[in-house]
Amino acid sequence: MGHDDEGARLMSLQDTVPGTSPAERTAWAVWSWIGRALTLAMAALAGAVALIYAVSVFVPPVARSTSNSVAVGVQLPEEVSLAALDQRSIVYAGDGSVLGVLHDDIDRQLVPLSQIPQHVRDAVITAEDRKFWEHEGYDVEGIGRALVANARAGVVTQGGSTITQQLAKSEVGDETSLERKLIELTYAVALEREFTKEQLLERYLNQVYFGNGAYGIAAAAEEYFGHDQPGKLLYEEAALLAGIIRSPGSLDPRRSPDAAVARRDRVIRDMGVEGYFTPEQVTHLVTAPLGITPPRAQERPDPFLLEAVKQEFYDSPMLTDFGEDRLARNERLLTGGLRVYTSVEPLMQALAREVVTSYLPDDPTQPTASIAAVDPRDGSILAIYGGADFAAEQYNIATQGRRQPGSSFKPFVMATALMEGFPLDMELEGTSPAKFPGSGDPKWEEEGVQNYGGASYGRVDMRQALIRSVNTAFAQLGLIIGIENAVETARQMGINTDAATAGIVNPAISLGGIERGVTPLEMASAYGTFANGGAHVPASMIDRIESSDGEVLYQRTPAPQQVLDPRVNGAMVDVMQSVVSGGTATRASLANWRAAGKTGTTQNNADAWFVGYTPVMSAAVWMGHAEGQISMPGRTGGSIPATIWHDFMVRALDGVEPVGFPEVEIGERALVDGGEVSVPDVRGLDETQALRALAEAKLIGQTRIVDSLTAEGTVLWQNPRPGETAQAGDSISIGVSSGKAPPPPEPEPEPSPTATETPTDAPSTEAPSTEAPATEAPATEDPVEGVPGD
Repeated sequence: MGHDDEGARLMSLQDTVPGTSPAERTAWAVWSWIGRALTLAMAALAGAVALIYAVSVFVPPVARSTSNSVAVGVQLPEEVSLAALDQRSIVYAGDGSVLGVLHDDIDRQLVPLSQIPQHVRDAVITAEDRKFWEHEGYDVEGIGRALVANARAGVVTQGGSTITQQLAKSEVGDETSLERKLIELTYAVALEREFTKEQLLERYLNQVYFGNGAYGIAAAAEEYFGHDQPGKLLYEEAALLAGIIRSPGSLDPRRSPDAAVARRDRVIRDMGVEGYFTPEQVTHLVTAPLGITPPRAQERPDPFLLEAVKQEFYDSPMLTDFGEDRLARNERLLTGGLRVYTSVEPLMQALAREVVTSYLPDDPTQPTASIAAVDPRDGSILAIYGGADFAAEQYNIATQGRRQPGSSFKPFVMATALMEGFPLDMELEGTSPAKFPGSGDPKWEEEGVQNYGGASYGRVDMRQALIRSVNTAFAQLGLIIGIENAVETARQMGINTDAATAGIVNPAISLGGIERGVTPLEMASAYGTFANGGAHVPASMIDRIESSDGEVLYQRTPAPQQVLDPRVNGAMVDVMQSVVSGGTATRASLANWRAAGKTGTTQNNADAWFVGYTPVMSAAVWMGHAEGQISMPGRTGGSIPATIWHDFMVRALDGVEPVGFPEVEIGERALVDGGEVSVPDVRGLDETQALRALAEAKLIGQTRIVDSLTAEGTVLWQNPRPGETAQAGDSISIGVSSGKAPPPPEPEPEPSPTATETPTDAPSTEAPSTEAPATEAPATEDPVEGVPGD
C-alpha cells in the first residue's frame, strides 16, 4: 500500500470516529496522516543510520583510502567459538532397541547437515535470512527493512538479525542495549571468518528453538510430525517449521493453527519468489493440511531400567572419566549426547514382570516381588524388575531396596568355613532352642536360637545343616569361623557389605540378620560366583558408551576374580543342588537344568527369598511389601518366590542348550595352607569357643559328646594334647559335656586272668589315646518335601 492509499484509508476512517463534527474529524485525519508520515520518515532515517553505522564499523582498515576518509573501525574478537550444545542421551537394550531417552530441560538430537534435506535448509534460509549465502554476518538492508516494518506496525513484526547474528547472540547474551548489539555484530562477523557457511547453518538448524520443548530440527520433526529423522520432512512441513522459528509461542500450530498455516503459506510463497518452487507448486503446497500429530507422550518404556542405568552411571568406579561426582555425571548424562549400550534383554525384562504379576497383583498395598537376573560368566545384568508401581515408590527394589536376606545368607557362612578348612561332615548344634554363652548377643545367650517351626535335629553335619536350613547350626558355625570373615567373603562375592551392614557386625548376620540388608541384584551377582566356578565378575548393565558421533568412550571388559577355591565352590554347588532337589526349595527344580540355590525367610515372614542359579544364569527373587517389615503369614522363600524363580527360568532358558556345572573332585575336606602349628589348649572352654580357637590355629575341631555332669557344652578333654605339633588342617578331637550324668556302669563280669582293668570313673581331662570316649550323635534324617525350614 502506498502513501496515498494509506492516507485515503485513514481519511475513510473519519466517519467511524464517534462524537465529533465533520471539521473535527477532518482535522483528526490530517494529523493522523502527518503522524504516520513522520513515523515512516524516522524509520527511513533509522535504516540509513544503520547502513552508515555498519559501513563505518565493518570496513576493514586496509580498505581505507589514502586520504583517510574512513576514520572509524572496530576491533573484531581475536578468538570466537560456539559452545557445545546440550543434547539428549539415548539408552539401548542388548538387542539394539531403544530403552529410553534421557535429557534435561532441552531435548535435542544433533544431526549433520548432510542428513538435513535441501528443501529444509532452503525453507529456513527463506524465513530467517534470505541473504545468508551472500552477507558477511550482517545485513544492513535487512536491518533497515525490519525497522520500517516494525515502525509501521507499531510493534516488532520482523527481526533484523541474520542467522549468524542469532548464533552470536547465543554466545554474548541477549541484553537489550546498544553496547550488547555492537558486540553481537562484531562477534557475528568474526564467526563468519572462523566457520564456513555450511558449518554455521548446521549449527543453527541444530540449535534453534521450535517450541514445545523441541530444540533443533530433528526434535522438531519428531515433535510436530512424528518423524524419527528430519530427512522425512515434506516440503510443506519444512515450511511450517521454518515459519515457527520467528515466534514459537504465538505460532504454535497446536494452539494457533490458523496463524501457523498463514505463516507457513507465507514462507511457501516467499520460497516461490526465491525460485525454490514453481507457481504451480506454490498453489498446490498452500492447500496442504496442517498435518500436525498429537503431542508426544513422555514415554518411559521401563522406569526401573532407566533409573538403574542412571544409578550405575553415577556410582560406577569405572566411569570416572564422565565426572568425579554424581552432579557432574548427571549433567554429562542428561546433556552430553551419549549413546549408552546395555546388556538388558527386553524379552527377559517383560518376562520378569509377567511372571511376578501372574502370582501377585500389581497393587502397591499388597505384597509384590522383585527379580534380578545376571549372566554369571561375564556379570551382564539381563533383567531387573523392581516390583509394584515405580511411580508410587520412586525407587527400584531390585537395585536399591535393601531387605533382610534371612537364610539365603547362610551359603556365605558355609563357604567361609570350607575355605578355612572345616569339613562338610563337621558336626554342629541342631537342637532347638540352643543357647550360645559368650556369643555377645544377649538374646542368644539368654533365650537361645530357634530353628524354623521349632524343629530340632540333634547333631547335624554342615551339609545337612544347609539343606535343612538349620538356624542353630549356622549360629554356631558363624561364631566358630568369625562372622566378620563371612562378611568379607560376601563382599568379595558381590555384596556391598558397607551399605548392607552400616558398619554393624554381629552374630545374627550368620542367619541373615543384617542391619540394612541386601538388594536382589547383589544376591543374584553373589550367587553368580557359585555358578562361575568360584570366580566373581561384578554385575553391570552398561556395556559400552559412545559419543553422538560414534566415538567409543567406555567399553566394559569383564575381569573375573577367583574368590573361592574350586573344590570349595564345587562342594557348595553340590550341596546347594540338594537344597533344590530335596531340601527347602523343591518348587524351584528345573526339568532340563541342574539348578542350585537357597531359600530365605525373615522374622515374622516379612521377607521371603529364593536365590538360585544354573551355569548360565543367576537370579534372585524377593517377595514382600514395598514399605518393608510387614508380615506375610505363611509365606516362605520355598513357596511363591521359589515358584516365581522356576517359571522365570524355564521361559528365560527356553531354547538354550543345557550345560552342567564343572566337575570338581570335592571330597569331604577343603584345602588350607600347610605347615606345622602348635595345638592350643581348649579344655574348659565351651564348644563354640574351642572350635573358634582351633580354627584360628588352622586346625579342625571334631566334637564328641560325653555324658558328664560338668556344665553342658564344656570341653572336657582334647586329643592331641595342648602344645603338641600338628599340621595345618589336622583334626583335633574334643570331648564336650552333655550335662547329663553318665549311665550307671553295667555289672562287672567275673575277673579273667587275661582281662585288663577298665577305669569306671569319668574320662579325665586328657584323653589317654586317640580313641577318646564318646557317644555318637543322633543321625539326621534325609530331607523330604515339606520338611520344616525355609
